[in-house]
Amino acid sequence: MSINQHGRSYAPGISLRPLLPWLLLASALSITMMVLGAGRGDRFLPSLAAGLLVALVVGTGLGINAPLWSKSTGSAARPDGQESIREAVRCNVWLAALVYAWGASALFAIYSLSDVVWRHAFQYGLGAAIFAACIGLYGYWLGRANNRHVPPLFLTAVHGLAAAGGLVYLVGADKLATLKGDWAANEVFLWGGIAIIALCLMSAVTQTRIKP
Repeated sequence: MSINQHGRSYAPGISLRPLLPWLLLASALSITMMVLGAGRGDRFLPSLAAGLLVALVVGTGLGINAPLWSKSTGSAARPDGQESIREAVRCNVWLAALVYAWGASALFAIYSLSDVVWRHAFQYGLGAAIFAACIGLYGYWLGRANNRHVPPLFLTAVHGLAAAGGLVYLVGADKLATLKGDWAANEVFLWGGIAIIALCLMSAVTQTRIKP
């Protein structure tokens, strides 16, 4: 494990910092395209923009986590290997915070800057923003130099199952085919839920690599 000048721990080679500007730029472009599509009543463009952003987030998560999954990787049993696993899980937490922040921003932007109207947009947007802030603070706490804590696997499972339950309801209630103003929000919920489920699955696999 290494410690930077701010007193935070990090594992060499595992960091979101170099990718963060690109992730933020992609999020901003995604939201812009979603607003433009919603303003024209085009359902395909918001879905495409959200899907591409989620693909980038999931791809980033895979790039961070997948190298730790190999059964031939014996480093997971060593202290430095376990630090790499902790940092990978922390990166997953930050990516989840980014997804919630993107979702909140998309809801605020779509229902403020386009003609689409849904009376619950700001309630759900505020909820997503609060989730993003709480998860971001948790990620910050996980990065403290004196913190060797790894999130319990059951918390990851609960988070993933909650997101999966939301998707099941969304699809089962045929919300994606609605003609009401919440159609744009449902695209945010759909793709955001897919991203959270994928991140939780990656975290769960990575967390099982921790050796007692």
